[in-house]
Amino acid sequence: MLTPAAQRRSGRPDQREGGRIFARLWAATASANLGDGLVMALIPLLAVHLTASSGLVAGAKLAHTLPWAVAPLLVGLLVDSMDRRRLIIFFHLFRAAALSALLAALLLGTGAFFALCLLYLVALCLAVGESVADIATTALVPSVVPRHRLEWANSWIRGTESVLNEFVGLPLGGLLIAIGPAWAVGGAGGLYLVAAAAMVMLHGTSQRVAQASHRPDANGRDRHQLTTGVRLLWRNRPLRTLTLMSTVMAGCWSAWLAVLVVYTVQGPVGLSPAGYGLLLTALGAGAVIGAALAPRLARALGIRPILAADVVACVVMLGTPAVSADIAPIACATFLGGVGSGLWNVVVISLRQRLVPHAQLGRVSGAIRSLGWGGMPLGAALAAGLTELAGPRPAFATAALLTALMLIPLLRVLPPGGSGDERP
Repeated sequence: MLTPAAQRRSGRPDQREGGRIFARLWAATASANLGDGLVMALIPLLAVHLTASSGLVAGAKLAHTLPWAVAPLLVGLLVDSMDRRRLIIFFHLFRAAALSALLAALLLGTGAFFALCLLYLVALCLAVGESVADIATTALVPSVVPRHRLEWANSWIRGTESVLNEFVGLPLGGLLIAIGPAWAVGGAGGLYLVAAAAMVMLHGTSQRVAQASHRPDANGRDRHQLTTGVRLLWRNRPLRTLTLMSTVMAGCWSAWLAVLVVYTVQGPVGLSPAGYGLLLTALGAGAVIGAALAPRLARALGIRPILAADVVACVVMLGTPAVSADIAPIACATFLGGVGSGLWNVVVISLRQRLVPHAQLGRVSGAIRSLGWGGMPLGAALAAGLTELAGPRPAFATAALLTALMLIPLLRVLPPGGSGDERP
């Protein structure tokens, strides 16, 4: 057991102090994710309020998602080069400032075209800020909690993210937009300010965290190369395999989502738009439960069975619409897929935090984000083409088959009963 002096030198707080630090980090994450939920509803609904063009409305959503596909490598380098706590504070304030500009435009009654252009710019800024905050928070967690509590910490963070983004933020954002767009914009900006204040409260106790987070690499030249995260990831066989699996599975998920609305609302299932929203709520509910169960199951079963179970659950979710147009099995399969997703996110992020040195976590996380999100537009495009040629059911079946094949690399790369604590 480390003495207090040794703990200070190592940058790791003791368990009681670590609990207080994590509580403040969690509070900041919760407030920011509630703001993200408001923003997810705000951007398309405000675009609809400002223009009748479906293309311009879709462009607002594109502006909000594009940075996630192109920015993570640069963001990862930034996270590893700076004090992560201050970086998170800055980008919370940056997002609040961007929303303040949009709020001013709405209150001053500027023209719809100017407000729409400003919305595009603000959407880009919010996406960049979210990317930085998420990657920096993931990289900060191992410095806040001990290794044996990583699943617990990530379970809290991922579960809170799912609840506040999907169950609270989205409907609350829609309600505020109905009252008045300025309420939604101001509410989201205020939540980012609260998140920044929670991170400021880490001052003093978190300085050791910052020192632990950016010790220089053995090869200092690599710190300024944008592709360092990709190279670090590629040399780590377990993470490389899991990332490539995630890329394929993310593409299959994206294909499923792209076709699901056609199959369930316009197709043989016959759901209303409200019913389709409830179906996706089942996915979010499963993700929350999976994240909550992950720490206990990881201790009881180990990593390999949990990840294999997620792959199987994902196959069931993707494949059920290929064989049934009954909403009951589709909803149950969707919930099961959400549970698997929650388990996967907590376990894989915890494994990454164990295998990657703290000083490299930002770049590796950025590389993983780039590869994972890169599979999503490709999956959606391929599913759209296959649906046009053969209908939605072959698209569901293909996605399920590709996901099932991911069991082969998973069972080869992770030994039975392995905890993932060993560094390759």
